[in-house]
This record gives sequence, C-alpha cells and structure tokens, in this order.
Amino acid sequence: MYHKSVSINLGSKCNASCSHCCFSCSPSSTLKMDDLYIKNLVLEFAKNPQIEVISFTGGEIFLNYPFLKELLTITSSFNKKVTLISNGFWGNSKKLLKQYFDDFIKYNVIALTISYDEYHEPFIKISSIKKLFEFRMKYPEIEVSLNMAVTKDKMSDDILKNLGSSILGVKITKFPMISVGAAKKQILNKNIHNFYNIETDKDLLYCPGYEIVYHHDGEIYPCCSPAIFHTQLSLRESMSQSLDRTIEKLNSNLLLYIVRKEGFSWFLNILKERKLLEEFEVPSEFPSVCSICGSLFNTSDKIEFFRPFMEKYYSETIKI
Repeated sequence: MYHKSVSINLGSKCNASCSHCCFSCSPSSTLKMDDLYIKNLVLEFAKNPQIEVISFTGGEIFLNYPFLKELLTITSSFNKKVTLISNGFWGNSKKLLKQYFDDFIKYNVIALTISYDEYHEPFIKISSIKKLFEFRMKYPEIEVSLNMAVTKDKMSDDILKNLGSSILGVKITKFPMISVGAAKKQILNKNIHNFYNIETDKDLLYCPGYEIVYHHDGEIYPCCSPAIFHTQLSLRESMSQSLDRTIEKLNSNLLLYIVRKEGFSWFLNILKERKLLEEFEVPSEFPSVCSICGSLFNTSDKIEFFRPFMEKYYSETIKI
C-alpha cells in the first residue's frame, strides 16, 4: 500500500547514458534536490510510524556512496526496511562488494534490484553483474533481483546466457520498453512491444497501483512508472509539504480517484465520443497501461479538458 512505502530518486547523475533511460540520466546530468532537503525528507519518512519501507533510486545512487550511507544511517536508526536500485557497475571490485553487502546487513537493506540489459551493456561490463550475483549468494537474507527493459530487437537473451549459474535464485523481470525520456527519441516505435489494444483489452485498462515517489526534479508523483514522470500528475503543492499532506492529496485527488474506481476507460470513452483519441495522441496499441496514463495526462491542457466531466462525476456519484 502507498501509505506503507515511499520512494525517493536521489538524482539524475549516472555513469551510463542509456538510449532507453526514462529519466535521460547521464554522467553530465546534475538535476537533483538539495542534499539537506533530501536528508530532512528521509528523516520525516523514517519518523513516520506508517512507513515500513523506504526505497532509493537514481540515476546511479552508488556514485555518491557516502551520501547514500548517511541516508541509510537515518533509516536504520528508526529500524526501517530499505530497498535499493543500481546498475551494478561496482560489481568488479571485491572491496566494494564486501563493503556494500556488509553495510546492507548493517542498515537493514532487504532488497537490491539491478537494472541491466542490452541498453546498459555498452556502459557496464557484464563481468560486474556476474560477480555481483555470485557474491550475493553469501548474503541470502538480501533479495537481489534483475530488471531488464526489452524491445523486439534487444531481448537480452545472450546476457542471461552469459550470466550463467550466477543468476540461479535471482528473480528476473523483463518488461517492455515505454516510449518516454531518452527512449522517445532514440528507440524506434516499431521495436516497442505493443501487446495490448484499447478496444480488445478493456479489462486491463486499470492502474496497477500507487507508490509515492519523490522525484529528483522536485515533484512528487503517485507511482513509480516511467510514464508518470512525464505527466502533470504531481502531488506537490509546496516545498514544505509534509508526507502526511502528500498522502492526503493522493487520497483526495478526484482524477486519481476516478482512475482507481473506473479505470482509464472512463477517460477514453469521453475521447472516443468526441473523436479526440488521435488529438490526445492515445495509441490504439500499447506495451503497458502506464503508457495510456502518460498519453492522457501529459499536459495541463489535457487534464483541464477532463475537469468538467470529473466535476459532473463528483456531483452525481460521490456522496458527501
């Protein structure tokens, strides 16, 4: 549930410049929130008795490990569970492997997700990933998983083959690329896996869930999908906004309520009746329902278009 976990994107700086990156991260990118603000945020998360798990992602969070360690010190002092996401570039160093995994135990890190696929391969040696997966076997209490973004022409099967027995026991998730961020400019649409159709797969047009994410651009989003960061669905109203206020805004947001209750078909039907699907750039076929969300709400004008319909829904449906 979104009120039990929270995620924070520490920055856009990365040692890779992957052509599919939803955040368009790179070694030269400097977009991030102020360090003191991040520490205060994490302290607020850690003090909140409802929050059980705090997740850190980037960019590449291990590029500034001293800062990450400061944050882990805060979370562990309140006995919070932590999950981390990394590209695993540090796996070739025996010293760093030992240091990091020992710290994971010390600071209550329960899960480490490695993002690696054919798009990461030009920047991160596969030997780093293999050694990391081999080393994690000494720490069975930490769940290490592998996430792979794939397209029709880059399925990363050879990577799995070359990782060999090191991935035994590792949860591996291949997910279809969504055309956002760097991928929108650099990945051909013909290579995107479009499994679903807005007409024949209406039962799937529901949001898979929420998790509050504090993004490196300063905005606060209601989920962690790559598509959401290119919408106007930020929950931010001020820089002094508390986590409790963010949860309150998530619960009281009429648009998100309708998404939860009625699904995306509610919005699509309004567009179909007015023959506006093409104008809203809604694809007939899509790789993930999250891409439909991105098409519907990626500008303020689109959201304003739906406002009178949502207000009518509120007056007719929701009892006060």
